[in-house]
Amino acid sequence: MSDTKKITISIIGAGIAGPVFALQILSHPTLRKQYTPIIYDKLPPPDDASDASFNKRGRSSYAAGAAVALTSNALFPLYQLGLKDALHEVSSETTSINIWRAWSNTKESESGIAGPHKWYNIIRNPGWKAELETNLRVVERRDLQRILLEKVKELGGEVVWNKKLREIETLGDSSNSLKLLFEDGSFITTDLVVGGDGNWSSVRRFIIQQQWPDDIKTRWAPEFPFCSGIYGISERFENAEGKGNEPGDTHWVLLDQGVASTWALPDGKMFWTISLPEALPPARSPDLDPSQAQKLYGADVSCGGYSFESTVEILRKHENIFHPFASTFGAIFKNSSRIVRAPLWHKAWNVNEIGSHNAVVIGDASRAMLPSSGQGACFAIEDATVLANSLLNNPLTCHELKFNDAISEYASLRVPRSKRMATQSYWTGVVGLGARFWWRWLRDFGSAWFPLGGDPRA
Repeated sequence: MSDTKKITISIIGAGIAGPVFALQILSHPTLRKQYTPIIYDKLPPPDDASDASFNKRGRSSYAAGAAVALTSNALFPLYQLGLKDALHEVSSETTSINIWRAWSNTKESESGIAGPHKWYNIIRNPGWKAELETNLRVVERRDLQRILLEKVKELGGEVVWNKKLREIETLGDSSNSLKLLFEDGSFITTDLVVGGDGNWSSVRRFIIQQQWPDDIKTRWAPEFPFCSGIYGISERFENAEGKGNEPGDTHWVLLDQGVASTWALPDGKMFWTISLPEALPPARSPDLDPSQAQKLYGADVSCGGYSFESTVEILRKHENIFHPFASTFGAIFKNSSRIVRAPLWHKAWNVNEIGSHNAVVIGDASRAMLPSSGQGACFAIEDATVLANSLLNNPLTCHELKFNDAISEYASLRVPRSKRMATQSYWTGVVGLGARFWWRWLRDFGSAWFPLGGDPRA
């Protein structure tokens, strides 16, 4: 194709998948010569401290999120993009995972005394990869987003904030271009749109609408697997004996119904989680304003559509769950700077549902997986890398702009892998949550007695 005209790629979403895809384009000499990636995001820039931005982001908000674990399938491409040093500065290598069983202390519900507990097992050096010389690494989501966007800016990329996609239209002319309409009344035309806009992706909705206009909702919406999660970031913590979290130390605590965990972050901070069975997804009520200021334990709280009262009730119920060095999870809650509650979703969309002609989705827009997979962010990074490779493998001609071959290659590579991991994460979640006594028995027996492997670094 001609060197005089670059092809515009509009990327919807500045989370993780979108910036990684932009970096893959900007850092490759051939792709950079052919394409101009521009990222659009519905939120204000992360460093905007104005009141309007503060409310629009919903206090600490989903935008900041909590943290993610990165295994070798994500670390390889990030290192190749030149992000190793920056990533190591803001992430913590997980050196061990201790597995515990804990029961609620119902008799001393107000005392702050931990309930009964038992140590089950240990996983040493999880995710160790000799080529990378690291185990899996845990990083706050906002820090990962920051270093990605800084690299995008360094390479001359563009991010446009406060642009919420409202609708996509086909122009129907010989250019095969798309018209993207935003909620502020503005619009652009683009050659290719890449949706990194999450489980409820507007780009995926457009793809499905073009092929199945009478079956949009069934195909587009993810499925609710009857569970939810609460996540938080605890600041540097020391117990009554002056002990804090050991670097790289992770703990999984199996509950009567659900799983709690803590993961070490740099500077003594912790990422903590509680995953629980949930009867219903959140009601999208107009009374539940996500921008309303909510605080608990002095932390900013985002409830993800659930009521603040029900979120408080869950956390209070789990305050006296045992934790190995903090004594109780309540002590960790009270040391948190932000808390995020989110419904969990499950679905791996089919090949024709994630891409067609000049629209394609990546990351959570292409699959919804339970966090039991530990692969949400990792698969988003994989997607971005594979899509860039597919564009490289299927160059455009100077006569017409057709992305069908590249999108078809990408979708055919990603969907089978997504379906396998989504299925695995679903059943791991079912067993791990222990909502029924037989699953709970299987989980506890397996965790306590099944060998979890030796030390891969030994």
